[in-house]
Amino acid sequence: MSTATFEPITRGVGTDPHQLVFALQHLSTEPLNEVIEAALRRTDDFLFDRAQVGADGVELTALRDLRRVRGQIAQGFAQSAAAGFRAFSGMAAVEGPAEVVLRLVEDEDLQQQLADEQLIDNLSRLHAQGLAALDARMAALATRASLPGGDNPVGPKALAKAMRDGMRGSELTANVAIALLKFFERELGEALHDVYARMNEQLASAGILPSLEAPAPKPKSEARTAPANASERSADASDDAVGMEGGDSAFFNSLVGLLQGWRQRLGGQESPRAMAGGLGGMPMPTSDVMSVLHRMQKQPSAVLAQALDDDRASLADQLRRELLATAQRLGMAGHDTSLGAADEDAVDLVGMLFDVLMDERDFEPEARRKIGRLLVPYVRVAVKDRRMFLYKGHPARRLLNAVAEACEGNHGEGPQERQLLDQVDGVVERVVAEYNEDLAIFETLEQELRSYMDQHRKRMELAEKRAAEAQRGRERLEQAREIAATDIVAQRNGRELPPALGEFLSHYATHHLTQVILRDGQASPRYADALHAVMGLLVSFDHAELGAPPERLPPLERAALSAILESSGCVGHAAEETLAALHHTLARIAEGDASAEQQTLPTPPPIPAPPPPVVEPLLVPVTQGPTLDFDAEVADQIRALEIGSWVQLTSENGRSEPAKVSWVSPISARLLFVNRRGIRVLVASAEELAAMVKAGRMALRGVDNAFEDSMRQVMGRLQAEAPASA
Repeated sequence: MSTATFEPITRGVGTDPHQLVFALQHLSTEPLNEVIEAALRRTDDFLFDRAQVGADGVELTALRDLRRVRGQIAQGFAQSAAAGFRAFSGMAAVEGPAEVVLRLVEDEDLQQQLADEQLIDNLSRLHAQGLAALDARMAALATRASLPGGDNPVGPKALAKAMRDGMRGSELTANVAIALLKFFERELGEALHDVYARMNEQLASAGILPSLEAPAPKPKSEARTAPANASERSADASDDAVGMEGGDSAFFNSLVGLLQGWRQRLGGQESPRAMAGGLGGMPMPTSDVMSVLHRMQKQPSAVLAQALDDDRASLADQLRRELLATAQRLGMAGHDTSLGAADEDAVDLVGMLFDVLMDERDFEPEARRKIGRLLVPYVRVAVKDRRMFLYKGHPARRLLNAVAEACEGNHGEGPQERQLLDQVDGVVERVVAEYNEDLAIFETLEQELRSYMDQHRKRMELAEKRAAEAQRGRERLEQAREIAATDIVAQRNGRELPPALGEFLSHYATHHLTQVILRDGQASPRYADALHAVMGLLVSFDHAELGAPPERLPPLERAALSAILESSGCVGHAAEETLAALHHTLARIAEGDASAEQQTLPTPPPIPAPPPPVVEPLLVPVTQGPTLDFDAEVADQIRALEIGSWVQLTSENGRSEPAKVSWVSPISARLLFVNRRGIRVLVASAEELAAMVKAGRMALRGVDNAFEDSMRQVMGRLQAEAPASA
C-alpha cells in the first residue's frame, strides 16, 4: 500500500477544541482514504484472479458488481468518517443505543456481522496501546470521564461503522462483502499505528495529557512482518498496558497484599511455607522452579489429578506440595527448601484461580480433567510473566477464557457440542506438548479455537433468536386471551346467562376475539364488529327476559356470529345448528319456558391448535404468590440487567449452569434466559428472580470472563477469610 507523508499540524491550532478536532481529521483523512482504496483494489485483484479460473461466471459477475460500486463505497466511507468527526466536534456521541428489533437473521447476515465484530476485536487488540492513549486524550479534549468506543471517530468501532455505511445499498454478495472487510482489516492493521501515533503527538503537543506515553511511529517495513515470538509481542504490549489498565494493576497489588496478609495471619505450622516443608529455609531459585514445572508438565502428577476430582482438596496447596516434593526427588531441593515470595505468589494465585474455576463453573467431569491439565503450564506462565494477571489481552489469559467458554455448560448432548469438546481436547494436548516459555502457542491456539467457536456461536445465536421469538409469541397469545376475556366479561356485565349463551361467549366469542387481536389488533374494525355482534346477542337476551314476544326480539347479526363460529372451525351445517340453538334458547326464555336453563349448544368441534412446541429444559422459578420472599433492591438490580448479561442458575436438583439474558418482554417485563447453546432455560419476572437469589438458586455474574471473574472471586474468598483468621 502506498503511503503519504503527513505531519502533525501545530501552526495556528493552539488549544481550541474545534481546531484540534479539525487538525486530527486532517491527519487521518488521507491515510484512511488510501486504506479504503487499497482494500477495494486488493478485493478487485482477488476477484479477478478467481474469475480467471472460474467456470460458472460467478466470480466475473461479482467483479463487475464491485467495480460498479467502488466509487460509491469509497465516497460513503469518507462521508461517514467525516460525519464522525463532526459529531465529535459537537461533543455528541456518534450514535446512541439502537432499538433492539428481534428478527431471524439469515446466515449471510450473521457471517457479515461476525466479520464486522472480528475486525473491531482484532484492531482493538493490535493497537491497544495507541488506541487507549488516544481515547484518553480525546475524552479529555471532550471533557468527558471516558470515551465510548463508537465516539472515537478513528476507533475500530467507528471505522467499522463507516465501512458498513459505505457498503450500504451496494448489493454486494455476502462473500464479496466479507472479502472486502478482510482486506480492509489488513490495510487498517498497517495504517492505524501511524495514524494513532500522529494523532497522539498532535494532542500531546497541544497540552492534552502530555505525560501520557504513546507508541512511536512504526516503520512501514515492519508493519508487514509480525514478530515471530508472541511472548515478545505480548511483553511489549503488556508493559505499556500497565498504564492503560491501571485498574488491573491496582487489583493485582491488592490481591497479592491480601494473599500475603492471609499467610501472616495463619502463621506457625499452618502457613503455606510450613506446609510445603520449608518455612525459614533457603528459597529455590526461579530457574530451578521453572525446571521442575517443566518436568511436571511433561509427566502429569497423579496427586494433582486426584485433587481435581476432589471438591474438598485445595489445588493451590497440592500444587505447592507436589512442586517441592518433585524438586526433592530430582535432588534440586532439600527438606528445608521453600519457594521465593514472588514464585509462591504465582503458584498460590494460579492454584486458587483454578480452584475457583472448577468450583464455580459448570464443567463436565471430563472437561474438568482437560482444563486441569493446563494448571502446570499456567503456573509456568505466571512464574515467568506476572503480566498475565495485569494485561487483559495476554495470550494465555485469552486462551483460558476461550477454553472455559467452550466447556462451560457443554454436556456433549449434540454432535456440535461434542466436536467443540474435541477441539478443546486438541488445544490442551498441544499446550502440554508444545509450550516451552514462548507465548506464541497460546496466541495461535486461541485464534484457532475462537475461529471454530465462531461457527458454533452462529448456530447458538440463531437458536437464541428463535427462542426469543417463540417466547414473544406465547406472551402475545396470553395477552390477547386476557384482553378478549376481559372484554367479554365487560359486555356480559354480570348477567346470569343460560348455558347455551354462556358457552357461546366463553368458547366461541373469546377464541375469535383472541385471534382477531393477534392478526388485526384490538382497534381493528373486525374486533369492533365481533363485539357489536356479542352485544346484539345480549340485548336480545335482555328483551327475552323482559317477556317480549319471540317474533319481537331484536334480530341477531347472523353474518358476524357466523364469522365468530368460523374462527373455531364451526362452519356449514354445524354453524347453522349452533345459531338455531341460540334462537331456540332466546325464544324459550321469552315464552317463560324454564327448560331454557337446560338448553345447550351442539357439541363444538375442537378448536384448531398450533403444533405443540418443542419441549425445552426449563428451570422452574420460585412460586409466585403473596408469600414470595425477595429483596426489592435485588429486584431493581435484575430489572437493570442489560441484554447479554450472564448469571449463574441452580436447578432444584442442585445442578448449576450459566445463563444469559437474551430478551426482556415488552409485555410482561419478564426476562428470558438461554444457555450457551441458545436454548431457553428460564423465563421469570424480576421479583421471581430476586426470590431465587435469596434462595441461593441464582447469582449475578460481574463479567462473562472466566479469568477475571475467577480472580475476583479469589479476592472475595481471601477477604472473607480475613476477619475469621484475624
